[in-house]
Amino acid sequence: MRVVVGIDDTDSHRGGCTTYVGYLLVKEVIKRWGAQAFRDFPRLVRLNPNVPFKTRGNAAVALELDVPEGDVEEVWRLAVEVAGQHARREGKTDPGVAMAVGEVPGRAQLLYRMALTQVVSISAADRAGVRTWGGRGRIGAVAAVGAVFPKSTFELLAYRSGERLPIPPRLVKLMETLTLPFTFHNLDRGRVLIEPRGPDPVYYGIRGLTPHHLRYALQLMEAWGFRPSGWVIYRTNQATDAHVELGVFFEEPHPYSFYRTRGIVTETRRIKARHLVGRLDNGVAFVVYRHLGKLASELERCVGCDVVLYGGLKPRQVGLYLYVERAYILGRYVRVKSRCPYCGGALESLGRGKGWACRRCGTVVHTAAASWLYDVSTRRALLPRPGEWRHLLKPLEIDPVLPSFFTPRDTEWIG
Repeated sequence: MRVVVGIDDTDSHRGGCTTYVGYLLVKEVIKRWGAQAFRDFPRLVRLNPNVPFKTRGNAAVALELDVPEGDVEEVWRLAVEVAGQHARREGKTDPGVAMAVGEVPGRAQLLYRMALTQVVSISAADRAGVRTWGGRGRIGAVAAVGAVFPKSTFELLAYRSGERLPIPPRLVKLMETLTLPFTFHNLDRGRVLIEPRGPDPVYYGIRGLTPHHLRYALQLMEAWGFRPSGWVIYRTNQATDAHVELGVFFEEPHPYSFYRTRGIVTETRRIKARHLVGRLDNGVAFVVYRHLGKLASELERCVGCDVVLYGGLKPRQVGLYLYVERAYILGRYVRVKSRCPYCGGALESLGRGKGWACRRCGTVVHTAAASWLYDVSTRRALLPRPGEWRHLLKPLEIDPVLPSFFTPRDTEWIG
């Protein structure tokens, strides 16, 4: 019997990690039914990072299993027990569990698409046609159950039981040199991106396109003494642009939603702390943090550009602002002087009110208003520096794989 179970919102700002709770549930499933019970890798499902209820990266986990029909209730009991015991119940943590038996309802799949870009209500999760338990975390749990990955990447998450030793950049550079382009998002200049900064149990996380290269990267890390207490490989929607390609977008902007808009940049200016603010001709105001690097500096010089902006909408005292995650410059309107209507030569003024004369043929014209040229040579994509990428953002050089390319039987995926 096919069973898909999801878990969300088990961590807090003081510790814990939903992927670690998922790892513990995986270990329990293997104890009872063996690794052959897994139809696919465990799933790490990233959702809209702009919701105000998230702890850090707004991630849920899901397991897709094959178990005897009589053991379905045991799977549910086990999931609720593991989530209930290991959730950090402090602050705004409110864990939830969801489960679908057989085919996943279409409403759960739609809720996943909405949760990629919008703020979803608890009542919508309860109407998705799957079994639920817990608090607000059941929204993400239902979304994880309904998640569909047309393309996917992988992440190897290694966990610690003691102190997290700092990982030297030279080691990560070596690992990256030996595994590129099959691992990615490892370094930003000299900053190590594979190790978290918070109090969670994650030792390090390595992102990649194949589970085989992640296993090789793990072996390199262990050879240098960075041995985790346990590890697991998740299939993820990270670095796939799932929110752009699958997410539900509304025409009207809504607070805390992921939003895209096209318009002409009419003004830009720097404010305190040198962050960039600007406005499009459609009335949308936007903000670009200065630490996003070239994304801010390029848009600052882009008045008159035809752009598509993506980002999260946040309410401020004077309205909604689009906090830009990426931008695409489609072209730029450039003001050019008129030419002679007969020979195309340049025109020069004959004096105030006397018109213009062509320098080439001498023709005198009395109206020579400037015109606008749409320059497409400026067309390009603008992304923030790697250290500021959101989890779902697809880097230009990454080509996510089809899920059918790899199965759990291809390689060892848990330890």
